[in-house]
Amino acid sequence: MEYFKKYTTFILLSLLILGCSADEESHKPLEITITNFKTSYSEVKLDWELQRPKGVIIDDLIIYRIEKNGESGFYLEKLVANLPSNETSFVDNDVPYKDEVSYSVRISYRDEREKDPIRKEMKSEEKKFIREIVKFNEPPYQVQKDPLQPNIFHILNRQNNASLVRYNGLKNTIEHRTKFEDAFFINHKFHIINNNEIYIANTKGKVLKINADDYKTLGTYFPLVTDNMNAFFVSENRIYYQDDEQWCIYDSSTGKSARSGYVNSANYIEYIGDNKTLFLYCESEQYSAMYFLGYTRENCPDFTSCSPVNYYQTPSSVKPNSIDANIFSWNADKSKCISSINGVVFDVNTLKPEIRLYDITGKRYFQYAYDADNNIYAALQGEKRIHKFNSHYKLVEVIDTKLYPLFPMITTEGLKVLGSYEPVSYWSYGYGNNFSFNVRCAIETFK
Repeated sequence: MEYFKKYTTFILLSLLILGCSADEESHKPLEITITNFKTSYSEVKLDWELQRPKGVIIDDLIIYRIEKNGESGFYLEKLVANLPSNETSFVDNDVPYKDEVSYSVRISYRDEREKDPIRKEMKSEEKKFIREIVKFNEPPYQVQKDPLQPNIFHILNRQNNASLVRYNGLKNTIEHRTKFEDAFFINHKFHIINNNEIYIANTKGKVLKINADDYKTLGTYFPLVTDNMNAFFVSENRIYYQDDEQWCIYDSSTGKSARSGYVNSANYIEYIGDNKTLFLYCESEQYSAMYFLGYTRENCPDFTSCSPVNYYQTPSSVKPNSIDANIFSWNADKSKCISSINGVVFDVNTLKPEIRLYDITGKRYFQYAYDADNNIYAALQGEKRIHKFNSHYKLVEVIDTKLYPLFPMITTEGLKVLGSYEPVSYWSYGYGNNFSFNVRCAIETFK
């Protein structure tokens, strides 16, 4: 009898406990909790726990991504995954290169514990991935690596009318910025002279000398211009320049200008040292040329009569779209240069083309950069890729980017890229010589 009482009591207690557990289960809340959120350049990983009481039916489990770029940017929401209801993790391998990217887990469900269950929705808290991004409103005219500091780049920026910015590739920051008056007339190319002096001019004839380290103005010069200063270069205290089709010289120590005769109007001029100055002519697809001339005090003694040395003859066989003043890069010792959308490499000792990268890949390019080993990084037009060629012009690597690459930038820590959020199409200098693009840009870092 005593045993029967104990057994009956045990059964009643068990039923009571089970009843309480069932009652607790029926009142347990539905919850989504993100338990892990891991971010990197290439991917975002999130894990979550879903507390689901009995009687709750999950119809959809969805991952949403929200993008925002800068204070003035709009929030863009996108469904990026529709997963099985028992899934508890997701990896996004296509993370946008934006300032702020947020993720949330959302479910739609029916609670059959209710008398008339209806479809409801629930979302987890949002998790944010924040990047520090250097952005530009439009692609710049020119990006030039500092000759002394391998992680510093000088960028002639078109936003806010026009400015020159000093970008530190290691810190991923803009260290200095200087804005220009009459920005509409700014020359598209600046020159770095004596390793730390930046000369930049406008077509009306105003020339600024700027310290490359702190961007303080060291001098302002006003060569005489009656039409437009199309191109110029600097050697010692002389500024040689073109005023339409007149070749002119300005002495910065005396402030005097003089015309020295008629010349064909070059599209780009750059002094490379040893009295050698490169002249590019690329007015049309049919006519393009490259010269090295030497202007010195000996052959231009009185400013008015100049007979420059012509070091090489014009290359005899240059195909159309081989030379472009807007697309031009040197290797480190200036023994080679590369130009045009076709990636034509020239030997500076002969001025003859060595190869066209287009003949290797069938692709058109936007800009190029050499590294210290003469590898070439070529930014593809309309694709989120960079081609890396070794010094023998073999394609050795295809580098995927998140932006459309425009200007490759080689630092001691590796590659960075100034790219655009929308594709940019550029044909050639002779096609209209238009190098202005209305797309937003940023410097892409691969970390």
